[in-house]
Amino acid sequence: MPKLSQIELYLDGNYSEEDKKVFLFKSRCLCNFWEREISKLKFTSKYSRINVYVTDGSTEIRVQPMKVVPFLEVVVHYPLEKISHLKDSQFQQHYIRILEKALSAAISAMPIPLEQSLDILQRFEANNYENEWVQSEKVSAKKSIESKVIATLSMHEFKLTQFVYLDCKLADQLIIVKTLPRELLFNSYLGKLSISKGNILEYKKGKSTLSQFDLTSAKFI
Repeated sequence: MPKLSQIELYLDGNYSEEDKKVFLFKSRCLCNFWEREISKLKFTSKYSRINVYVTDGSTEIRVQPMKVVPFLEVVVHYPLEKISHLKDSQFQQHYIRILEKALSAAISAMPIPLEQSLDILQRFEANNYENEWVQSEKVSAKKSIESKVIATLSMHEFKLTQFVYLDCKLADQLIIVKTLPRELLFNSYLGKLSISKGNILEYKKGKSTLSQFDLTSAKFI
């Protein structure tokens, strides 16, 4: 059985294409947080992904399998005021309430760790809607080096920042990349740190080198 690992929010109904795009992109901050946390549970279910369609129509709740297996569709009636007038905190509150409704409804069609899922949403809210994680870390006691690549996902952007510490002191930092908040745009930058034979600290994704720090001169190349 597949592991439950993805959730996506779509704005449906009488909204402009621009509003739908903004709604989708800004929702990834919360949805990505939920996905990363729920993946830690390694919960297997009939469906690996839940697509949530938010409508201003009369439909209260509708849950049904999608033609694309193993996806589940949940339609939620949740009227929204003008998207362009919403503050960031209002967006996040709406997203949380929508996911609470959608996840509570999805349990009628599939086993789901509902209590843990709702707890994830509460932790996201309590943490001031922040979504940040250590993408990669490299420590070498022999060389007195520590480096971390921190990923930060907000409603407006994804940012990847590398910090390098020598002898427990910050030697330098580098913003590796900034993109729009969409996994299709930033997943290709989620790599790993390593130290090459030439005494170069490298951050790579596959064969692509995204940053290099010369440990001899103590600076980014």
